[in-house]
Amino acid sequence: MAELRIHKVTKIEVKKVNKGEGYLCRDLVIHSKRYDYDLNDYITEETRIDLFLDDASASKLVYSKDKY
Repeated sequence: MAELRIHKVTKIEVKKVNKGEGYLCRDLVIHSKRYDYDLNDYITEETRIDLFLDDASASKLVYSKDKY
């Protein structure tokens, strides 16, 4: 299992995108803030993940109460 940890998340987007005929795709975009010691301030970052789906229902967000 791959694990990605992003702190100070400000927004999460799931965008429908067209990457060609026959592909079901979504872009997961995570907006966050990171402290930059050179600037002495927080900067905004975007982390993008390209998702290629087998089924469109896979893009539905599911909220779970399960704990790791």
